[in-house]
Amino acid sequence: MKGNRFLRILATAVILAMLLVAIPVTPVLAAENISVTPTSGEIDDYVEIYCSGFTAGEDVYFYFSSEEADEGDDIDQDVENYERIAIEYNCESSFEIDFDVPDELTDGEDDEDVESGDYYVYAADDNEVILAVDDFRVIVIGLSISPDEGTVDTEVRVNGSGFEGNENIEIKFGNSSVEISRGDDDTSSSGSFTSYFLVPESVAGDHTITVEVDNDEAEDEFTVEPAIEIDPVEGAVDDRVLVTGTGFAYREDFTITFDGDEVGGDTTGSSGSFETHINVPEVAAGEYEVEAEDDDDNSASATFFISTDVSISPITSLNSPGHVGQEVTISGSGFKPSSDITITYASTPVTFHITSESDGSFSYTFEVPPSDAGGHTITATDGVSSMSVTFVMESTPPATPPPLKPFMEGKADSQTYFDWEDVTADIDGVVEQSLPITYDLQVATNENFTSPLVNKTGLTTSEYTLTEEEALESTNKEAPYYWRLRAVDAASNASQWTGTGIFTVGFSFNFPGLSGWLLYVLIGVGALALFFIGLWIGRRGGGGDYY
Repeated sequence: MKGNRFLRILATAVILAMLLVAIPVTPVLAAENISVTPTSGEIDDYVEIYCSGFTAGEDVYFYFSSEEADEGDDIDQDVENYERIAIEYNCESSFEIDFDVPDELTDGEDDEDVESGDYYVYAADDNEVILAVDDFRVIVIGLSISPDEGTVDTEVRVNGSGFEGNENIEIKFGNSSVEISRGDDDTSSSGSFTSYFLVPESVAGDHTITVEVDNDEAEDEFTVEPAIEIDPVEGAVDDRVLVTGTGFAYREDFTITFDGDEVGGDTTGSSGSFETHINVPEVAAGEYEVEAEDDDDNSASATFFISTDVSISPITSLNSPGHVGQEVTISGSGFKPSSDITITYASTPVTFHITSESDGSFSYTFEVPPSDAGGHTITATDGVSSMSVTFVMESTPPATPPPLKPFMEGKADSQTYFDWEDVTADIDGVVEQSLPITYDLQVATNENFTSPLVNKTGLTTSEYTLTEEEALESTNKEAPYYWRLRAVDAASNASQWTGTGIFTVGFSFNFPGLSGWLLYVLIGVGALALFFIGLWIGRRGGGGDYY
């Protein structure tokens, strides 16, 4: 029993002795390490790699990649896109090596642009097994503006990337900071932003835009262009107009022209801006260029309108028409100053003339001439500019005139006398406006009035007697005459025809060619002849009796 225990102790001692002998023989594994400094930078920045724990005499290869891998992984298997940045042949256990941050990864499977973000530096042996790894952050500062040229007060968009994250943004235009009008005031966590600002008052030419974020800054360029504004942009001759200019040269003389003719000028301020007034010269209505130019040949222009306008009073419409004889006033502005203005009531036509005022305005009152119902164009022109307005004539017909003579189914003379009541200006309480009223009269042998024997129009009184040339032949009740009439106003509005009247013409002496006093003398001679014939016959009769 004791012998067995001894053997166990002996065996344990032998094993421990063997382990003690084996420990010094086992090689100590090296702890390869690399340290990159600085830990971040931009493309083409100079970067150093501090290496330690390597086996002297080995060849060490260094790679730069956007793909993350661990020690023991393989280049080309676990890291496919990379750039070989350095090789150290026969290295020592500790050494230093450097490289420039590449702008592209071209040695791996696919080419890849280097952008802002996290990248990795790998040290690998000649079998491309990764021995050590460290991180490096690439900062690609990008800055773009849009637009890159414009006038004062142009809103410019600024896009930035690659800056420090969550930091305040400062934008400078030239040497002066400008306020961010909208957008980001701070960078995002990834260092990007989009901000806007308004171009401040500044002289014409190129200006540097600088963006500062912490210790990083980037620049771009904006070109200021000259501009002018006019207020008002529309007016008439002799109007006083304000001209404001920005983006011109520093303290330079400038001139202002109106349609090529100089009308003003002054000197710009230190920021290339100015304000001055001009008077609109005597020109016809139209569109004109107002231009400002300084002695450095910076120029800008704007458009001024001299508007031609015509109005009429009172204003008429279908719902509120005018009438013949109504007084209307036509007024105009923007015409040639002190020039002949021709006003035409086109439908008739009737023309009037007037001379415009020195500012191109005019006003003229006239009575509307007789014309048909509906719209009528009134035009005013100075020979260059023309403007028109519309006058709407009323379309209400007058009342139908009540007939008086000849009586219904009565007998009339061959030179028939027709009579009817006047149509007054007051119809059902409404004043008939388009005066005067005239009358149309028709006489026919049939009630349809086809081929009328008498067709009189424009009669100015409410009666009419047929002339000898119009005298009617005798007729009877079986073949009567028919007559009717209507009223027409000065706007050619006609009433309804009256109901059809019927009359006949009896026998009457008719001596063609005899009229007036001669006819009455012949009648008197005839009467005396009949008297003496009757006296003679009476005496002859009495003598017989006597006898």
